[in-house]
Amino acid sequence: MLAAINRLTSREDFARVTRSPIRSTTHTLVGYLTNEPTLTTPKIGFVVSRAIGGSVTRHRVTRQLRHASKNALHILPQSSMVVVRATKREQDPHNEIPELFTSLNKKASR
Repeated sequence: MLAAINRLTSREDFARVTRSPIRSTTHTLVGYLTNEPTLTTPKIGFVVSRAIGGSVTRHRVTRQLRHASKNALHILPQSSMVVVRATKREQDPHNEIPELFTSLNKKASR
């Protein structure tokens, strides 16, 4: 499970991160990143729409993404806020998390 300190929960933070120019996509995921100098650890939030499926399916996908993010947290810059949006209904979107985080990290370091 992703630690509470690493969760993005504020509506304002979600809105600010999704307006960020640092954006990357994979086959089934879109990631947004913004740097926040006051943070000491990365914060991650998830958006899984109804297009993915019913409530049970959406929550399963969110849990899988959260678990994969915990394992790939070291890839992100320490002062970053990230929003991961699931865009398509696929079997295992959580396998793309390391690829997404690596791409976001490259774009953030430019």
